[in-house]
Amino acid sequence: MPHRHILWRVVLGLLIFIAIFALQRMPVGQYITLALSPLISTLHAPARWWHDSELWLQDRNKLQAQLIATRDILEQQTALIQQGKSLAEENTQLRKLLKITNIHGYTWRAAQVLGRSPDKKSQRLILQVQSKPDDVVVSSSGLVGLVDKSHAEFAVVRTILDASLAVPVTIPGSPLAALIRGQGDHLLVDFIPLDQAPGIGSILQTSGAGGIFPPGISVARITHIEALQGRVFARIEAKPIAHWQRDNWLAIASRMASRTASPTDSPTP
Repeated sequence: MPHRHILWRVVLGLLIFIAIFALQRMPVGQYITLALSPLISTLHAPARWWHDSELWLQDRNKLQAQLIATRDILEQQTALIQQGKSLAEENTQLRKLLKITNIHGYTWRAAQVLGRSPDKKSQRLILQVQSKPDDVVVSSSGLVGLVDKSHAEFAVVRTILDASLAVPVTIPGSPLAALIRGQGDHLLVDFIPLDQAPGIGSILQTSGAGGIFPPGISVARITHIEALQGRVFARIEAKPIAHWQRDNWLAIASRMASRTASPTDSPTP
């Protein structure tokens, strides 16, 4: 037991000696700094938080500015892509219109669609073009109608769905002669006997009768045939071939004035 107490005393003395030696080696200022470091850190905490919040706000503002700039760029690119698609569609429509401008006796020109009538019964269009009444209007796929009123820079068009418009039609290579009338949302084909009625899906073209419409323009596709009791002619319904509701460009045709001989044109003997 006495030896054990002596050993503990020796160890304790060595620890005290080491502690005193360490304190002597360490400057007092450093010791004080170490002692006060938790307090200093606590005092500096609000400043650090304020600085961190400023950095966060700056980063947030930068991110918002970058987001807005990126969104603007995307909107511009989307608008350019949409504009490019519209121009491509218009070019396609114009190229198709060029294929139907070789009908003899008419002068053709392209016309941009400015507006469409909301009235489903009249189905009228407004075109940006100089024209005169009864000029023929077609799309790349078929007949649209006639110019009803003309002004300096635009024209009002009656489409073939208008009840006031009748179009003489036929089927090429056949003796068929009929008349198509508008019904607002469909077409009626008049004066065709049931035994001479074309099949459903047949395409009717302008016959040129009456001299208003050029011959050979697709007008309508037959969709319904019905026999009427006690009547010679069948009830035949059709729908237009042309899709003017979505086309931005149409073609307008004016009949060329026929040149008549005058006394001055006669050869002198």
